[in-house]
Order: sequence, then structure tokens, then C-alpha cells
Amino acid sequence: MDRREFIGLSIGATAATALGGCIPPQHTGRKKSILVLGGTNFVGPAIVEHAVNRGHDVTLFNRGVTRPYLFPDVEKLRGNREVSGGDLTALAGRRQWDAVIDVWPEESALVSQTVDLLAERTDYYYFCSSISVYTDFSRAGLTEDSPMHEDDPGWYGGEKTAAERLIEARFADRYGVSRCHAILGPRDNGTAFHYWLRRLALQDEVLAPGTGDDPVQYTDVRDVAHWIIDCIESQRTGPYNLCGPSRPLTFREFLEGSRNAISSNARLVWADADFLRKEQRVRSFSDMPLWAPLDEDSGFYQIDGTRAVNNGATFRSLNDTARDSWNWFQSYFFKDATFPINGSGLSRERESEVLAAWHTAMQLQSAVSP
Repeated sequence: MDRREFIGLSIGATAATALGGCIPPQHTGRKKSILVLGGTNFVGPAIVEHAVNRGHDVTLFNRGVTRPYLFPDVEKLRGNREVSGGDLTALAGRRQWDAVIDVWPEESALVSQTVDLLAERTDYYYFCSSISVYTDFSRAGLTEDSPMHEDDPGWYGGEKTAAERLIEARFADRYGVSRCHAILGPRDNGTAFHYWLRRLALQDEVLAPGTGDDPVQYTDVRDVAHWIIDCIESQRTGPYNLCGPSRPLTFREFLEGSRNAISSNARLVWADADFLRKEQRVRSFSDMPLWAPLDEDSGFYQIDGTRAVNNGATFRSLNDTARDSWNWFQSYFFKDATFPINGSGLSRERESEVLAAWHTAMQLQSAVSP
């Protein structure tokens, strides 16, 4: 798995999420009717829970297959979004919604269908996009105005860009877009963050890449939900990079903060980046999840999120995200034996081999040093 694949998977991971951590402000505006397309995977349930908590009237449209037991008091419309053979009948001829939230289509053709159908049935269309729309991660500070993929269909970033363009053309000043980086938090059943949490919780030594000075960015799923509902309440228009945390974070701070959050005593062993990549053939990001060295894609984890912050975006602490993610993982793992324990990252056997090789290299270096 490479960096861009992860951004896609991190948004579409899994089920409902609790709203713990930050307490949302009291909604003082009028109740809105909100249609959520999907709503039962990772980001979707966080949005639904926050919208309901804020007093809004929510309708879900989905197949009714994935966790249909969620949100028993919410109106549910059944149908299927497919490029061909889909069924949007339940949406046709329905009342006006104040807002539509489109959480997770990977194909722009799906967005085209719903945009055409709902353009006259909603006042506002919100789309969850991705930083993968940008073309060049070789430099830091990408903003919402940075070059994007154009006429590049068939892969994640190109499809997200095409979807944004469709919505912008049809809704003009009645749409919102969040371009998210890695999304973490409770109910994330991706394996990238849990690779590190499992290692930190269960091992005495954990192999860590490089010096620890490389940057990392992520956003808690609950903060994504808060931002989206706030955009709907304020009718905020256009794209925003939603890339936490609230201050620049190094990979060392990320791993050490996660270790402290779950009360681990594991020792992080930082191994030289060239030793890992050249001598041990350890790949960044796929073998060392979430690690994107500055000398590979210096801008990948230095996306400029100033515009969103200046407009009210907030990000909870790493301690909250790591603690709540680990607590959820422990409870979910024992309830669902299908959870993918293996996935991103090195196997434990391979990690042990690399650790042993690094310790040997350090001993040899110490022996020849004056």
C-alpha cells in the first residue's frame, strides 16, 4: 500500500463511532434536514451522530446491508449506487433536504448521478474529498489553490477531482468540500494506525523509522464530522484542506504520544532511514505505516490547512485519538474475528530480524569508534 492508496482507504474504513473527546457547541440555528448518502462506514456514522446530537433531522440512503442496525430512530431509504444497474428510486420525488452529504464514492460517475437527481431537491451539497486531488507532493505548503489532477480518470485522485468539478459546476456557491489527509480514530478498521498501537502495547522494543523528525498529519474522524456539520450550519462554500493536528507534528512525537496515551512502556528503536530502505529493503509507508520521509515526498505531510483553521476547524489531541482508537480496537477485535490483524506494516518476524540487524550494526560501529 502506498501513500495515495492509504488516503483513500482511511476514509472508507468501517462502522459507527462514539463522539467522545471534544464536546460540541450548542447549535443555536434552525434544525436542518440532512440526507447522508451512505452513513454506515467510519466517517458516515460519526457525521450522523454529530448531526443528531446537534438537533438536526437526518435521513440515510444506503443498501441496508452494512450494519443496518445502526441509528434505529433515523429515517432510512434503501437503494444502491452503481455506475450501471443502480437504484436511486427512493430518492426520486422526495421532499427537499436542506443539505446532502456525500461521504464515499470512489467513482465520479456516482456523484454525477446524485448531483443530477438532487440538484433541485437540496439547498447545499457537501462532498468528502481528499488531498489526493493534488498533483505534486514534492513541495510543502499545498493550499486549496494548488494544481489538481485534471482529465485523469480511473484512479482515486483523478476521480475525486472530477467529482469536485461536477459539484462546483452544478451547485456554484451552494456546496462544500473537505480535502482530508489520513483519518484516524475510533471505529477505524484500517491497519495503519493499529499497527503502531499493537506494537507499542505488546512489545518491549518497537522498530521506528529514521530520526523521528519527519512530519506526519492526520485528522480524528470526530473532528471531520464536527467540521462537516458546521459547514452545513454556516453554509460554508468551497474546498478546505482539513489536515490536523493543530500544530506541526513529527513522527517521533506521534509515536511517543501514542505510546503515552495507551500507557505503554515500549522502547522505540529509531533506525537510520538509509539502513532501513537500502540495506533492509524496508519500504516507507507500506512497511512502516504512515511514515513518509521528507526526502521522498516532502510535501505529503505538510499540507496547508490554514484556511480551515481560520474558519473554525479544531483538532483534538493525539492523546484522545490514540487512547480512543486503542480502546475501540481492543473491544472490537474480541467481538469480530474477521478484523484484519495482519495488513499494513512488517510482520513481527521481519521486524525482529531488522531490529537484530540494526543492533548488530550499532555494536560494530561502537567497536570501531575511537
